[in-house]
Amino acid sequence: MKYGFEVEAIQAKKGTLPREERNDITAYITASRVEAEEGKKAFRKLANQVNGRLSRDCTDRTATITLPDYGSCQLMLRLRKE
Repeated sequence: MKYGFEVEAIQAKKGTLPREERNDITAYITASRVEAEEGKKAFRKLANQVNGRLSRDCTDRTATITLPDYGSCQLMLRLRKE
């Protein structure tokens, strides 16, 4: 099954992530498509794709991914079926 992603929020320390980078990250995530059997595996594949860390409280519908390359900002994501 193919999955897409929606960015609900981006949390970063003030001044560490410029607006342009926030917009680039959001555009990249929303354009990404992943094939997986279930939601958690789709989030895991996305985290590997963006070199991020997937949080342990991931569900089949929502997840948080931390991006160390971008000042350890956190992305709150929602899953959607394509």
